[in-house]
This record gives sequence, structure tokens and C-alpha cells, in this order.
Amino acid sequence: MTTYVLKRALLMIPTIIGVSMVLWLLLTNTPGSGGGGTQDEAQSTKGKVTGGGESQRIFRAQYNLDKPLFFNDYVDLTPEMILEKIRTAIDKTLLFKDRNKASDKLRDWGYFAVPHLVTCLGMTEDVNERGALLNRLAKNAKRITPASMGKTVSPEDRQQNREIQSENDEIRTRFALQSLEPAELDEKTEMWRKWHQDRKERWEWSAGERRKIQWLNTKFARYWANLIRLDFGYSHLFRRPVLDLIFERMRISFALAVTSLILAYLISIPLGIWSATAHGSIPERGVSIVLFMLYSLPSFFAATLVLKYFGVEFKMIPVLGFESDDTFPMTSWEHLKDIGWHIIGPVFCMTYASLAALSRYAKSGLLNVIRADYVRTARAKGLSERVVILKHAARNGIISVITLLATTLPIVIGGSVVIESVFQIPGMGSLLLDAIFGNDFNIVIGVQMITAVLTMIGILFADILYAVVDPRISYS
Repeated sequence: MTTYVLKRALLMIPTIIGVSMVLWLLLTNTPGSGGGGTQDEAQSTKGKVTGGGESQRIFRAQYNLDKPLFFNDYVDLTPEMILEKIRTAIDKTLLFKDRNKASDKLRDWGYFAVPHLVTCLGMTEDVNERGALLNRLAKNAKRITPASMGKTVSPEDRQQNREIQSENDEIRTRFALQSLEPAELDEKTEMWRKWHQDRKERWEWSAGERRKIQWLNTKFARYWANLIRLDFGYSHLFRRPVLDLIFERMRISFALAVTSLILAYLISIPLGIWSATAHGSIPERGVSIVLFMLYSLPSFFAATLVLKYFGVEFKMIPVLGFESDDTFPMTSWEHLKDIGWHIIGPVFCMTYASLAALSRYAKSGLLNVIRADYVRTARAKGLSERVVILKHAARNGIISVITLLATTLPIVIGGSVVIESVFQIPGMGSLLLDAIFGNDFNIVIGVQMITAVLTMIGILFADILYAVVDPRISYS
């Protein structure tokens, strides 16, 4: 058994890698993942040059969407490449998608393009091109601090962050282009040349630094580096680390899912055994009809009825939430009772639909077993029907129910979107729903990765239980 478990655990590694690759491909190719939607590099309105996208730039940097896939060639940029993209971005005779694509590329080149943008200022006399270059410089020259990306900064980094913020504020105020007048263009050009001259060592990379940027500063490398550290990034919706959010919400979904799961199995397995022994009788048929009626009742409809009548009309259960607003003065036992009182409605709605399916599986499995030779032999020995069913038949008959148990662990992390939404419970289901609608890709990836791991653990757990309940199964 130990050898089998170790082999299955090792097989999980390539499976996790495969799941990670699929999630990475989805992340890098999902519409709305920060690509597109930018404006032309220079928009002239009543003599003003405007531009935006700072928040989008931070968003793309946080998710590594501004980096190449596998090989970072941004260290090999040339002024000619920059000037070509600038001219494409401001050429009104071209299609909008072509101009927008050029603008996106200039944005993604980011800090790497700064020295070449400065050089390009001396390569053209066209006021629109110079205005676009100056406008792009005012964006790309701003550095992004770890704090703006939601990363925890050490006390040693805070001084550097303050210096970066001070420099960004100076760029935002002193270097911003207000018009396309030649005098202002010349003034801003000279300011940028001096600014770059004072900081040119930032772009003087050694051969080793260039190789590091080329191979490690990419979407693929950054994604796997974060994954190995179990760093799922920072939620831009909740302004918190994703892993902290998942663990916080998981305890809520765990309480709901595990309570529902235990109740469903405690009720459905005895019910399935009784249904098999009383197969075809009028009481058994009546119970089957009731169970299938419950199974066909949509959970959102049942949750709404429970909420309306038992919560609002009769005031038998709390209306919404996972716990009371003020739990600070409660003792641990009082807090536990408060949570139990709040989850009565949600747990009922998550449990009733499982009863029909689980009890039917238990019944059909037992019906196949009670006709087996060893069961007839047990009866021939004079054992009571109770002992025959519970000791000899039931253990082997619930194999199919154990198979279903293997798929229930992901429910703990996935939560119930519908139930949590109706009862306004801040669990994993509502977290995932908010992340999907809010394009919070880090949360989606974190939830899906943990769901994949729990699925594999559930399958392994079911395999172990097979050997426990059925002596004929051995993994040695």
C-alpha cells in the first residue's frame, strides 16, 4: 500500500504541471486580460496632449502580461524600431487596430524603451512624432514600485520605494507635455536628455544581466517562479494576497461543504441499504418518489424558499451571512453555535439534492452484491439477515458511493456559487464568481490549481478506501 501511495503521489507531479500549463495558456490568451483598449500616443485636443493607461500598465506588470512569452528581446531594441511604432501609432490613415497594436507594443516595451525614445527625439523634426515620443517617455520612464503591485515590502525597500515615487511624481508634473508648440517641445526634449544622462547606467547591462533578462524576465519564467513559491499574486479586486484570501474563504466553504457531505452520507447510505432490502415495496417506492422530487428541485429555488419562509416570514433561522456581525464578545462555544445556527439553511439546500443520487448508488451497488455467492453462503451458515447485509454485503456494495466521494473534495474549495450568492455567504463560490466577473486572473488560477490538487487527493483517498472496505482489493 505504501509503495502504491508513493507512486500515485509522484504521478501527481506531471498532472499538476499539465494543469498549470493549461491555466497559463488560458491566462495569456484570455480576451480582456489587459491587452488592447489603449489610445493613440498623441491626441491633440485644443493644444493639449493627453494620454492615460498608468493603472493598466501596473495591472499588466502585476500579471506579467507586458513581457514576452519565452524569450525577452526587449534588451535588443533599437531607436529605429521605436520610431517605426510611434509613426504607426499616430498615423490616422491606418486602421485603428494597427495603430492600437503599435501603441500596445510601445507600452509593453516599458522601461527598456526609454533610452531609445530619448535618442529618437533627435531623429525627427515632425511635431506630432516628437509630441508622441515625449508623451510616451512620460509613461514608460515611470517605474513601478512593489507596493503598487500589492507585494509586501521590507523596511529596507521602503526608502527605495519613496525615491521611485518621488521620481514618478516629478515626471508626472515637470515632464508632462502640455502642447505641441516648438518651444515647449525643445524644452521638454532637453529636459529628457539631461534626465537620461544622469541615469544612463540603469540601461548598461553586463552580458550576464542580459542573459538573465532574456530568459527569466518572461511570462513563462515568471509564472513558474511564482507557482513554485506558491505565490498566486495579489488580488486587484480585494487588494490582498490571493493565497490569504483563499485560505480565509476556504474555512467558510469547508464548514458548509463538510457538514453537508457528512449529513448526506449519514442519511443516504442507511437509506440506500434499506431501499435495497425493501426493494419493490410500497414504502420504498414512496421514498424514491420523494427523493427524486427533491433532486429535481433547483437549489436556487429551494434556497429562495428557505430564505423567504424560514428566514423572513417565520424568523426561524438567520436571514443572511455566515456568522453574526459582532462575534468578539462570544466565547468559542457561543461562536460555534452562532455559525451552526447561520448555516442551517445553506447546509439543507446543499444536502437534499445529494440524497437521491447517493442513496440510488448505494441501493444499486447493494442489489448487485446481495445476489453474490458469498452472501448466499453467509445466509446458509444461519447468520441473521442483519449481519449478512451489514457485515458481508454492505461493505462491498458501497464501492460506487466511495467513487463519488473522490469527486467531493474539490467542493470544499469550489464552494457553492448559487447557495453562497443567495445567502450572501463570503465563501469560495462567491470569491470565484467575483474574480470571474472582475477579471481577477490570479484568484481564478489559485482556485483552479488548489481544486486540481484536491481532486487528485480525493481520487487517491478513494483508492485507499476501496482496500479498506473490500478485502479483495489489494495494492501490494
